[in-house]
Amino acid sequence: MVRKENKGQSPTPRHTEPDYELIAAELLCSLRGKQSQAAFSRRIGYRSNVVSRWEAQRAFPTAARFLEVFAQVRRRQPSPLSAFFSRVPAALRDPPLKASAAVALFLRELRGRTPLVSIARESGFNRYSVSHWLNGDSEPRLPQFLRLIEVMSRRLLDFLACCGDPLRLSSVRADWLRLEALRESAYSSPWSHAVLRALELEYAPDNQEAWLIERLGISAAALAEVIAFLVKTGQITKVRGRWRPTSVVSVNTALDRTRAHALKVNWTQTALERMRAGAPGNYGYSVFAISRLDLRRLRDLHLEYVRAMQQVIAQSKPGECVGLYCAQLLDLGTNDNALSEVMP
Repeated sequence: MVRKENKGQSPTPRHTEPDYELIAAELLCSLRGKQSQAAFSRRIGYRSNVVSRWEAQRAFPTAARFLEVFAQVRRRQPSPLSAFFSRVPAALRDPPLKASAAVALFLRELRGRTPLVSIARESGFNRYSVSHWLNGDSEPRLPQFLRLIEVMSRRLLDFLACCGDPLRLSSVRADWLRLEALRESAYSSPWSHAVLRALELEYAPDNQEAWLIERLGISAAALAEVIAFLVKTGQITKVRGRWRPTSVVSVNTALDRTRAHALKVNWTQTALERMRAGAPGNYGYSVFAISRLDLRRLRDLHLEYVRAMQQVIAQSKPGECVGLYCAQLLDLGTNDNALSEVMP
């Protein structure tokens, strides 16, 4: 992803800011395809060559206008707003919904219960502007919309994939390939991501491998296998005798449902093993009678909590621990299950 360097911070690896205007321009160009800018402008209802101005980054459509053009051009493709979610919010499933209202709803879904001030601080936008966009009182331009997606979900690349092939966007091609490699790593070597997270921590051990074994509670053989895998896939490198991640990327593994399910089983099994061994942590259960509607409400509350938790994780510094979060909420019935149609 082509990025603008953020000189106000200097984490390792060095943090840079995505160039949202360039990404927006390339996204619009990709949507145009092989048509000329003038012909495409006419096709979507303009007399002037507005597409030329968009792609030259002299002006941008609102996010809602982009989605209207997308729907006009990609008639058989689902809206990126709904395709983005593994479980589509009910309000986004129920037509008719104007594009401007859909954008505001989408942003509110991403926000969850994250404080406005946190979103404003990280995005660089005025909190009143953010509030107006979330409430639908005004509309963000496409680059602003893309920035909000990244800030509130860390999944801008996945959103762009819902709009088309990210490999056609030169500004994000390398990052998309890296993300796909990381996603594949999570599926094929689950402990690789735990080791990557541990390598982000602030520490100064004399023996790095021994420290990783103690910090993560895995065997020396398992660690050696993961290290070899991460080296082979180019995800870590040695700097002054210590392993370092080559990049820090947030990875969503829910896209492949079958493999994502296997990952959930793997980490739940890890949590169960630690609980059996008496490891400190929050373990609990509650068996209760509840209405179908309220069980789904609990599911929605859980998803809101997860979004808020992800925001805390994204903003947390310094890195001192590698956490594991596992949770289960289910209808114990094997038939006519209240969550069967809505849970991923």
